[in-house]
Amino acid sequence: MRQVILFTFLSAVAAVVLASGAAADGHRSSCPNGYSGHSVPQTEVEMRLLPRIAAGLDADPAPYTVQELVDLGNLIDENQDGTFCLKAVSNLRGASVVQWGFFYAARDNDTAAS
Repeated sequence: MRQVILFTFLSAVAAVVLASGAAADGHRSSCPNGYSGHSVPQTEVEMRLLPRIAAGLDADPAPYTVQELVDLGNLIDENQDGTFCLKAVSNLRGASVVQWGFFYAARDNDTAAS
C-alpha cells in the first residue's frame, strides 16, 4: 500500500514539473507546422545564429542591413513577446539559391493569427 501511495505521489510531482516546463516554452509552440520559434534578434550577434541571415549579412552586396532586420523583426512580433516563427522557404537548389538563399518566411507566434 505504501508503494502505491509513493508511486502516486511521485507521478503527481512529475506531472506538475513537466507541465510547468511545457508552459514556460508554450509561446514558442504556437508556431504553425513547418515553422520554429525563435527569439526576435536585436543584435548582429543574435542574427548570425540564423544561418541564412548570417549568409545575407556576409553577401556583397548584402540584401539587408542589421538595422533593417531589427526593425522588421519588431514589426513581425505583433504581440510583443519577443518571439516569432521562422521557416526556410526553399531547399536552396537551382535558382532558388539566388532568390531565397538569405531569407526565411517569418510570422508572429500568435495562435489567433494562424
